[in-house]
Amino acid sequence: MKINLQNLNNFSFKRAFTTQEKEKYSKAIEKARQELGLVETSAQIFDFNSPTNKGENYGLSSINSSAFIPFVDFLKENSSITKIQMGPQGNLDYKSNGITFKPVTSPYSGTTFTLGIQGIALEKLTTKEYGNLLDKNYIKSLDENYPQSKTVREYKSDYNYALGENKNGVMFQALKKAYNNFIKNNPQPLKSQYEEFKKNTTPEIKKETVYNAISDEYHSKGKSGDDWRNWDYTDRYLFSDKISKNIRQKRINELKENIDFYLFSQFLAQKQHFETKEELNNKGIKLNGDCLICFSTPEIWSNPNCFLDGYYIGVEDGNCPETNNIQAWWAPALDYSKLLIDNSQEPNKSNLGEVGKLLYEKFKTFMQYYDGMRLDAFWQYVSPFIYNDNLEGQYINDIGDKIIKIIQMAANDAQNKEVDPDNFVLELIGYGTDRAKSLTKNIYPHIYSTAYAEYDENPRDLINNKNYQDGKFVIGAMSHDNDTLVNMSRNTERREAHANILKTTLNQGINNLGYNVAKYQNQPQKDKTEEDFRTAKIAEIFTTKKQYFTLTDLFGMEERINLTGKVNDDNWRVKIPSDYERFYHSQLSKGYGINFPKVYQTALLAKGINDKPTIDLLSEAADILRSDGPMTTKEADRLYLEI
Repeated sequence: MKINLQNLNNFSFKRAFTTQEKEKYSKAIEKARQELGLVETSAQIFDFNSPTNKGENYGLSSINSSAFIPFVDFLKENSSITKIQMGPQGNLDYKSNGITFKPVTSPYSGTTFTLGIQGIALEKLTTKEYGNLLDKNYIKSLDENYPQSKTVREYKSDYNYALGENKNGVMFQALKKAYNNFIKNNPQPLKSQYEEFKKNTTPEIKKETVYNAISDEYHSKGKSGDDWRNWDYTDRYLFSDKISKNIRQKRINELKENIDFYLFSQFLAQKQHFETKEELNNKGIKLNGDCLICFSTPEIWSNPNCFLDGYYIGVEDGNCPETNNIQAWWAPALDYSKLLIDNSQEPNKSNLGEVGKLLYEKFKTFMQYYDGMRLDAFWQYVSPFIYNDNLEGQYINDIGDKIIKIIQMAANDAQNKEVDPDNFVLELIGYGTDRAKSLTKNIYPHIYSTAYAEYDENPRDLINNKNYQDGKFVIGAMSHDNDTLVNMSRNTERREAHANILKTTLNQGINNLGYNVAKYQNQPQKDKTEEDFRTAKIAEIFTTKKQYFTLTDLFGMEERINLTGKVNDDNWRVKIPSDYERFYHSQLSKGYGINFPKVYQTALLAKGINDKPTIDLLSEAADILRSDGPMTTKEADRLYLEI
């Protein structure tokens, strides 16, 4: 028999929403978002975070996988996201000692002109659209033959299996097989698409494929494949004016086969990226990228005249006495004297020097990939701090808003329109940021994390004390560089540092953090305190117009995305399992993860919005999600609607 939804509260099992409950509560959530004035909710995602389908896990995942769009539907349904803020998606850096050739797993070491071939979804290469370049059984074998724990692999990426110690992992094997099949079979229309891609490929992308081919050659000879400063003269200066066009072309011809492999791989990466972006945009979700402040090794190699020899960018920091009070990043510094041809003139395309042209092309290319961008360490574009090999530092003081204008010009040209400043998010946290803040505050949104709420990095103080307009900053509870919200909640000192701020920000909401279910009420006070703190920290960011969350906090995981300043085998590996709906609801039933109805209820009360029908519906929905019972909508429908 069918069961009336109005009687569901009489049942002891009430976990995941039924289909009809989803419709009922989604209307309450949408009403709450309107009353709160929310305009942007972002999920911060790295490719390696994303889930894979069963039978398609070969160590690394990406937003291009066949599992991602259904996952986005799940995210939108549960969190009402309007934007995905991606971590960097460029090609990873590789370190060679002539014996091993390993990837640097941090995406912040990668490229900005190219998309990472590690993000190619191999399973899509089995489709007709991709010329059936790979066989489905082959993809299945990559999953089945995984030699380590498949349970661990559900929650952690495996770069070694996917990429290998010598570019011999299963992804490289698969891509080379796909490339050989492409050459052999010339499948249409893929062949025509590739020819069009080659015709329109930018010089920077072509240069990177040459770098990769040369790098592979040196490594195959037992030499360092990444230390281009020790390469032979021709290879070291191949794209400088020290090498003639004829010699350059002769060297490129010698490497043609490997260059073509890398170019074809970049074609696949870009084809899949734009397909994913289109699917997201069709769902009303923007895709923003993370534009790195630094340049990658191939980008430095191919633009030697743009960098100062023996100088690097970093941060003046009194907490680093061991490096002369400098955060030493050891990333080569641009030669800012080459930013413009005439410094007395405004930046425009005819007045760009070599460095100005490089930056223009970087930002233009990036904004062709994305709807908007997060600008990493943005203060370095306004007040660059550079230091030399002797750790002697200095500020470059005459930049001002010149690079800001280049960024805006490049973005406008990329998208053939005047790009709204709200499409940019500027990272301005740390030392030396004051000048950049003063030039951009309330024009371009700044990014903050309430992990540092006691330092005025909370919605209340940003508006009241720092004079931000609501909507001109984007704030999250944690970022990829912070510890997780779960671990923060277990730290008594950190909780106490935020207690008074939360009481003031949440007002009446602070008294309504609990749930009307026995499982919550009967837990030890310590656990209840930690759970309430997690709820409060998420509700805090929903009292303002723009907020973001990490996937680890969404699912209530304690694993960190990145332990900053440390070389750690667990960095950049945390992954969402394929059975993410069951995992999410299981976590919510234990008091972990983001219970959005409770968050919206708390935020409404915090802002003095007394819409009792909506608040009551949200409270009811929150209690359902906090209870034991079926872990998926399908199971809930079967239990409650078909008995």
